[in-house]
Amino acid sequence: MESVHPWSSGSSAPKRWTATDEPAQALPAEVLPSTARSPRDVIMLVLNALRRPDEPYDDYGPQLAIAHSAPSNGASQLSPVQFAKYLSEESYVIFSEWDEMEIEDELQIAADGQRAYQEVLVRRANDASWTHINWTLVKHAGMWMTESVVTY
Repeated sequence: MESVHPWSSGSSAPKRWTATDEPAQALPAEVLPSTARSPRDVIMLVLNALRRPDEPYDDYGPQLAIAHSAPSNGASQLSPVQFAKYLSEESYVIFSEWDEMEIEDELQIAADGQRAYQEVLVRRANDASWTHINWTLVKHAGMWMTESVVTY
C-alpha cells in the first residue's frame, strides 16, 4: 500500500506551534542544510536521524528532517513534535525501525538540474520484505531539500 508522508508537497500542515513544540535546542552547524551536500547526502542524513529520532536529544530526528524539507513541502510547516507524531503511525514507523538499507538505483537528476529522484529500500532485522521509499528533492537556494517522500 502506497502512503504519502507528511513530507509530500502540497500536504496541508497546520503552522500552529506552541512553546512546548519548540525544539530542545538548535541543530548543530554540521547538520544544517548546505550547498555542499548532495541529494544522497541529504537522504542519508535524514534517514539516519529518523532511525534514532530522540538522539542526541528529544525530537532531533524530526527537527533535522524539517530543516531539510523544501518550502513547498508540508512538513516544513510542522513543529518537531507534530512531525514526530507522524513517525508513530503504522505507515511511517519504518523510518525509526529500519535496520538495513539499500540504495540500488542510480540517483536521477532532472535535465534542468533542479530536481533529483532516489529510491531507497529499508527493512527491519529478520524481515524478508523491503519498504520502498521514493525520495524527491529540489534545489532551494542552492541546497538540496526534500520535496516529497512516498513509501510503499
